[in-house]
Amino acid sequence: MSDLEEYEIAILLQMYDKWIVGKENYTSIEKVSSKIKRQDIARAYRVKKKFKSVAHRLVNKLLLSDDGKSMDVLYLDKLGVDFVEMWLKSNPTSIKDLQGRIRR
Repeated sequence: MSDLEEYEIAILLQMYDKWIVGKENYTSIEKVSSKIKRQDIARAYRVKKKFKSVAHRLVNKLLLSDDGKSMDVLYLDKLGVDFVEMWLKSNPTSIKDLQGRIRR
């Protein structure tokens, strides 16, 4: 998992913070993008990739799931939750730092 980019970790943290977790909380990719403020993350990290391609990479790493619906819906899967919780244990201010970074 160490090959994740900073902006990918930011996306996972935002999805966890907004509780887009588990199959019961899945939502359309457009709503996920809006809820996690994807444009602000892209601006803060200077990412030019489309959200769908970034999300697809995270689905391939089994951190997100599209529930087999060809990227129409997304949610943070169990491995993604485990990754975020492990990340937050070693970096407890990550979400707060991210919020500050994307609000600028």
